[in-house]
Amino acid sequence: MPTKMKRGVIKDDAFLPLEHGTGASVLRLNYTTLDFCVDYGKRLDKEKHQLGALMKFCQDDVDKVNEWAQSDASNVTNEETGEAHVNGMCAHLKYSPMDGMKYVKQDRDYYTDSCISTPMHADLEFNEPLEKGLVRTRMRKYNNELIKLCKKAFMKNDELGEWTDVNKAP
Repeated sequence: MPTKMKRGVIKDDAFLPLEHGTGASVLRLNYTTLDFCVDYGKRLDKEKHQLGALMKFCQDDVDKVNEWAQSDASNVTNEETGEAHVNGMCAHLKYSPMDGMKYVKQDRDYYTDSCISTPMHADLEFNEPLEKGLVRTRMRKYNNELIKLCKKAFMKNDELGEWTDVNKAP
C-alpha cells in the first residue's frame, strides 16, 4: 500500500475509504513487484509528491486489530455525548481467489469470496461506511493500530529502503 507521511510519521488515514465508502484499495505483493507498487504510488500521487512509504500487512494483522477493536482497550469517546465505548470497527481483505497464478473455485475456505477481478488488487473492507464524526474517529484509531503491525519500507531519493517495523522514518 503506497502511503503518505507527515514529519516522518505515516498518516492515520492511510487505509481510509472514500467518504460513504467501505473499502480501501490495496495491492497484493504476491501478484506484483515492489517496483510496480512504487511506480503505482507515484502515478496516484504525481502532483502532490507525498509518497513516503510502502506498507505491507496480511489478514492475520487485520484479525489482530479486529480483536483489539472489540476490546475495552479500544475505547473511543463520542464528541457529542462524551460517552466512551468500544471502537467496534471490523475489517477484512477481499480479493480474487488465486492459487499461484490460477483462479480457484470460490468455495475454497482459505480464500475470501469477492468480486475483485484482478489478482494484484484487493480491498480492505470495513463493516460500515466512512462518515464524518464518530465513525471517522473510530476508523482512524483502527488504522493507527493496523499501521503499528505493518511492515514499512521508506522512500529516500525515489529509492525504496529496507522493510522495517518502526513507524518513524530512519
